[in-house]
Amino acid sequence: MRYSKPTNVQDVLENSSLGKIMQKGILLQQLNEQVERLFPNQFKGFYRVANFSETTLVIEVANAMVRQSLLFKEKDLLAKVQGLNPQIQQLQFKVNPALITQPR
Repeated sequence: MRYSKPTNVQDVLENSSLGKIMQKGILLQQLNEQVERLFPNQFKGFYRVANFSETTLVIEVANAMVRQSLLFKEKDLLAKVQGLNPQIQQLQFKVNPALITQPR
């Protein structure tokens, strides 16, 4: 039997694809909490940060009415988001009706 060196579980998680997915999930959750403080309270629970790329923040919304309302305020919201992350140049809103059925 070959001698195998003990490995640290944290090192394995940090360098694995599962670890990278977990890190992105944690980052999305933190970003969602920050965005909730910036966006209007009247829409709380009707949107969430779904994804991000280098320049785009993707936000899922519960219905077309919420999407349209946020689009009207997009310029102001983008300025606020850029205060957190100046690299974000665009907000993208996608309708996800499943948000309505999820507990808030």
